[in-house]
Amino acid sequence: MMRAVPLLPLLLGGWLALPVQADDAQDAINRLAKVDQQQSYQGTFVYERNGSFSTHRIWHRVADGTIQERLLQLDGSAQEAVRLGGLTQCVSGTLEAGVTSPAVAAPRAFDLKRLSAWYDIKTVGKSRVAGRPTTIVAL
Repeated sequence: MMRAVPLLPLLLGGWLALPVQADDAQDAINRLAKVDQQQSYQGTFVYERNGSFSTHRIWHRVADGTIQERLLQLDGSAQEAVRLGGLTQCVSGTLEAGVTSPAVAAPRAFDLKRLSAWYDIKTVGKSRVAGRPTTIVAL
């Protein structure tokens, strides 16, 4: 019993820190969503769906409050999508199963509550990427 008592504060301290970590992660995602509406950027990202990974290139431009995006799949079958104001305008290549037709695709909207219903969101660490400090958020 004596060995378990010193561990109790560590266990309780870790348990009490969990809501703070979740709040930090949610704050980071909210900041990311805000930046997505205000800043232009381009880059490459890896997407995982059902255990299958694919690499994509994105060009995201904000001009006069309107978001323009071009997504290009870099591996597997050639696919490209162009969105304007959140609505898909054009898709080339074959749509993956489960992807909605561009004619009926709704504008994408970021909803943290909806995301939280499907995923556990937590901060798992800090790092540096391209010389910049980063927060690692797990979904």
